[in-house]
Amino acid sequence: MQATTTDLTKIITLKLAMFEAAGVANLLADNAASIILDDYLKMYAEGTATHFIAREGDEIIAIAGAFIKNDLPYRYFKNPVYGFIGDVYTRPDCRRRGLATSLTHRVLDWFRGQGITEVRLLASKEAAPIYKELGFRYNDEMVLELNS
Repeated sequence: MQATTTDLTKIITLKLAMFEAAGVANLLADNAASIILDDYLKMYAEGTATHFIAREGDEIIAIAGAFIKNDLPYRYFKNPVYGFIGDVYTRPDCRRRGLATSLTHRVLDWFRGQGITEVRLLASKEAAPIYKELGFRYNDEMVLELNS
């Protein structure tokens, strides 16, 4: 089901759990949850973001986010917008049911409905084979972490 703004607090809780599982929670600002909520409320109001969720009873057990972006350098291209999939996370006790894959399909359908023709994401090593099965390919992006 598609999330509403009333679901955002629970979605952010799962997003923070995702950061914890990825080992990057220590990089987050002290007020990260508040910043995320403000950003998501703005994007939801603009129609540039949504989430799809799976519930078990009243609990959200899996999420997948869709974000329409037009950042550098893509904003200079003939087609300046692209879809970005983020916040794909399933509670550990609910994994191996295909929830993330199913929600990702919903995200892709939403993008199609928005006229998006290119979709990007950042995948963990564990998730990369799933996205490859969905037709994603690696691009040429590289990362360098500078130490101060």
